[in-house]
Amino acid sequence: MLKVAIVGYRAQGSNHHAPSFAGLADCQIVAVCDIVEERARAGADRYGAPAYTSMDEMLQTEEIDIVDIPVGEGYRYDLVMKCLGRGLHVFTEKPLAGAEGQYRIQLSDVPLAQEMIDEWQHHDTHFGICFCLHASRNVKWAKQVIQSGKLGGLRQIYARTALGSWNHLIDMVRFLSGEVEEVFAYTDDAEMGNKVACLKFESGAVGTLAVSQDLGLQFQIKWIGELGEATIDDIAGTAYWHLHNSHDVTHWSDARQLDGGTYGTQFEDLIAEFVSSIRESRPFVADGWAGLRHMEIDAAITESIRTGKAIPVRRYMPDKGHTILTLT
Repeated sequence: MLKVAIVGYRAQGSNHHAPSFAGLADCQIVAVCDIVEERARAGADRYGAPAYTSMDEMLQTEEIDIVDIPVGEGYRYDLVMKCLGRGLHVFTEKPLAGAEGQYRIQLSDVPLAQEMIDEWQHHDTHFGICFCLHASRNVKWAKQVIQSGKLGGLRQIYARTALGSWNHLIDMVRFLSGEVEEVFAYTDDAEMGNKVACLKFESGAVGTLAVSQDLGLQFQIKWIGELGEATIDDIAGTAYWHLHNSHDVTHWSDARQLDGGTYGTQFEDLIAEFVSSIRESRPFVADGWAGLRHMEIDAAITESIRTGKAIPVRRYMPDKGHTILTLT
């Protein structure tokens, strides 16, 4: 039985993270910690575990295998570093850091993520990031189609999203397309709620990544290969693919995928996969490297907007953390 501590019992922790861990037969929540005592006690009462307002006290008192840290980006660094330093498995939200908030990642934020990676690499543990689209069934189906080679090698990718999925889509574009080499980006306002980036991949492929505050669709990805293309629509959506020289389109949909509760099931599926990867001592698809690479790309986009120049994406330890998806 893996013993899990929840650190941060606000909306994400109480509604998604804690129930997902508690629903696994091989996990037990043994502590709930929040700086607000009322929240800590609410979680502790729900799961029959001790309540803490100090993570240091919790770590000294309890026997723990996994620490789940669904707190804001301004608080993640210290909490994650303490837990990684103790050799504990860590699952947390994204981005790993962000002095000006999660939608304005800067180059100055990236070193904090690098330090987390450095600490993680000193221990034989798992470091997971809550990039839930990896658990989306339409994404998994499209991934299988891409990996099959039916569509040929990637030529272009187009991705657009509502603001709430911006971080997720950066991660997903990299996952489906490989490493980003350079970006050139624009915005129409100082808040950067509407922005678009042109991407150049190491493979030679190109693409665009856009976010809009006004978009009703949560996200859409169109992956265009030499022989055909695949499209992924929305969190609770569909996917389809076809060859360039054919009018035959293969669609995918699933009753559960179209259900309104799909958002919650993605947490359940991703966290179950995280725990399985620990049990089986294998890589986790949305690990600390995914968290760092997301920040490197996002920070380059912000820098391009501010300078009006193309910005290279400088990867820390470039020989490590490559996307797990192998492109044909």
